[in-house]
Amino acid sequence: MYNVAVVKYEKPYESLKLAIDEAGGLGKISSSSKVFIKPNFVVWFKKTNFPKYGVITTARLIEDIVIILNEHGVRDITLAEGVAETEKNSESLLQLAVKGMGLDILTKRYGLKTIDVHKGNFAKATLGDVKLSVNSDIFEADYIIDMPVMKTHSQCMVSLGIKNLKGLLNIDSRKRCHNRDQGKNLDYHVAQFAAMLSPELTVIDGIYSLECGSTPAGDARRSDLIIVSNDMISADKVGAKLLGYAPESIPHISLAAKSKRRTADLSDISIKGNVDIYNAAKLHKYSRDRNKTDDMPLLFEEMGIKGIRLPAVDTTICTYCVLYLYCAMLGILMAKNRDKPFDDIEILYGKIQKPSGKNKHTLLLGQCQVKLNENSPMINHCVKIDGCPPQKEDFVRAYTTLGIELPDNPKEWMETVFGFFMGKYTGKPEFDETFYKI
Repeated sequence: MYNVAVVKYEKPYESLKLAIDEAGGLGKISSSSKVFIKPNFVVWFKKTNFPKYGVITTARLIEDIVIILNEHGVRDITLAEGVAETEKNSESLLQLAVKGMGLDILTKRYGLKTIDVHKGNFAKATLGDVKLSVNSDIFEADYIIDMPVMKTHSQCMVSLGIKNLKGLLNIDSRKRCHNRDQGKNLDYHVAQFAAMLSPELTVIDGIYSLECGSTPAGDARRSDLIIVSNDMISADKVGAKLLGYAPESIPHISLAAKSKRRTADLSDISIKGNVDIYNAAKLHKYSRDRNKTDDMPLLFEEMGIKGIRLPAVDTTICTYCVLYLYCAMLGILMAKNRDKPFDDIEILYGKIQKPSGKNKHTLLLGQCQVKLNENSPMINHCVKIDGCPPQKEDFVRAYTTLGIELPDNPKEWMETVFGFFMGKYTGKPEFDETFYKI
């Protein structure tokens, strides 16, 4: 049996220590161990205060784990992450996140180091028929701590310990995971991560959980849960259950378990701690509802949006276009002329979506879509946002061509648009930003 501790978060340090003790402790760690921590910093926006609840690992738990490691005499601690970068900045988004969360204070207090995956070296890893480039620094660790957030994911259903390891890949490998071959799709690739690395400790941060994740556009809940295990697959199985899903129904978890010759259900798990996971489990949707004709999100229809066809998200769109997809959606919802029907526009993205042949205008979002469909005879009027990732000026030009009137100063608007979602949490005391600041 594999031990998984599920503990109610009640006090800084004490709750995490209890969870680790219930899970069986830190194992063979010693004062000479070189420890790597892999948090989940999926995004960071430098020009706006965006919702971090359920999106990124809390500074609170990162500080707690560093303190616990120091109490065991560990002094060589490195935080490693590769935040999605859509444009070049003088400072990397990881550097901005570290400063923004005050994690640099942990450098002064405990000597915590940081490694930006994008600036490091990579080693080739062959996992069956999958070849990926993985940050080579992580292989120098004696002890790896995986610290994902408890959230759903529009493409993988859930994003927990296994999925969190994707942040250690280089950009080309990340894109390769979102390939066109549905027999070896994103779930298939993510499942291989369990063979790529086996963290000694997985700490799932469920202080805030996220529905319809994994970006700030999701809907956060205060769940006050911490999941800890010395086995990553076991932690993920329990995390999926707490998000309201049978773990065997999650393709990448089921595949990862099968590769280890394990059952995908909870029958080989021993639950420790002070939480009844069956009563604590709450369904978190992983995708937004669609309208009856499946040509747009239900929210669009409820807001009276007309003249837009927007297919559902599939597994082939990568992070670098996803951020532009959200800008595309918000550009419609916040357009100055949204109260009038748009001019029969379809918006396509990813690597497999095809034009309907029925729309007046077709917008191709991202280089993959442009290569796939720019010469399609099914398109009446083609508007392209090329690039990998796309560029803001091309996005603005395309929307202007289509007659979609973006808010004033559209390029500046795109840099701050995710701050729009903070309004959902205003005036709700359970959403406390101090969890994300040392």
